[in-house]
Amino acid sequence: MREAEPNPATVPVVMVQASPEDAGSQARLDFYQQVLDQLQHHPAIRDRTKNLQLYLNPAKKSNDPAEWLEMRNIVEYALALLQVKVVFVDEAQHLMATDSRSRPTAQLDWIKTLANRTNVLHVLVGNFDLYECCHLHGQTVRRMRDQQFPRYHMDNQKECEEFVGALKSFLQCVPLTVDLPALLSRWRWFGEWSVGCVGVLGDWIVDTVAALFRTGETVLTIEALTRHALQPDQRARLEMEARTGENRVARAKAQSEMELQRLLGQGITEKQLTPPPPASEAAHSQNGNRIERAVVRDPVGNQPPQASTNKCPFSGTAIEIQEQRYRSSGTRRAECPRCHALRQPTISRNGKLRFPSHDKRKLQTLPTEPRWVQGSAGWEEVIEGTKK
Repeated sequence: MREAEPNPATVPVVMVQASPEDAGSQARLDFYQQVLDQLQHHPAIRDRTKNLQLYLNPAKKSNDPAEWLEMRNIVEYALALLQVKVVFVDEAQHLMATDSRSRPTAQLDWIKTLANRTNVLHVLVGNFDLYECCHLHGQTVRRMRDQQFPRYHMDNQKECEEFVGALKSFLQCVPLTVDLPALLSRWRWFGEWSVGCVGVLGDWIVDTVAALFRTGETVLTIEALTRHALQPDQRARLEMEARTGENRVARAKAQSEMELQRLLGQGITEKQLTPPPPASEAAHSQNGNRIERAVVRDPVGNQPPQASTNKCPFSGTAIEIQEQRYRSSGTRRAECPRCHALRQPTISRNGKLRFPSHDKRKLQTLPTEPRWVQGSAGWEEVIEGTKK
């Protein structure tokens, strides 16, 4: 986009690198500073930022709303002046981190508002954690589109062919002597040792070529590639994280589809839409006879409040499930160990899960949908009758 732009005064793309150390307002400040840094070549931007304290002092912490408003207004002005079309945010899962005072959707609301005010497309690039962060509420979900870039799987013929093409394009760019047919014949070895990730494959080849240049060697060999490959423990960690992320996304999509079908299947009937009759009409039966009240002794005087006996004693009890494990599982409902009622736990500010208040379940049949169940080893996730 930058090369195709004929006007040198226009910057079509701005790229931001989110920092894992920043959260909440600090992440927003870092975002603003990086945007303005890339647009400082324009005299109007330099003029408006020369006295901007939040920009000139990156370490400054301010709670003054006026300073933050001025910072945001200058960023919006810069994006419009230089006709920015896209803002790419790499490692965007770090940008989604909130501080203890903010709700989990605060960063999403901020990005949504900024995109609406500037009419600039924001592209968030990150790992599987970003998928869950961006699906926290409907106002953001309806404004965004998911695009997953999966790794190559060695058990899929079409993906294997595409991986060989990617490997060939990398090897053709190597400025050394390369036996291309011999190396391409080892494509499955490249696929397994790079965990099917094209980014890992590219870094691996670049690191090997750089090391060969330093020692004065001129041939790219399997032995050299083996020396600079990831260690087995590193590949094992990458493989586990990749599989976990893929399963989380697939499970979340499948569960969302099932939940949508369940909600659509429970349509509101015409009878439910009919308002209840007035009390004067309800006091008469269909044949016009008045329904008389049964003989009951009314309480007199100040009576002590009677506790409801229908409430389950497990109401409000803490659930020993780590918040990260709960969010990453995709299963949102838990089963009461007393009455087997299914409820979605509440999450406090300190990350503790608690079973909500509920009435005792009257049905005798046990629930079968995906849920958290308390067993002998603690709370476990049950999907299709199998504990995970």
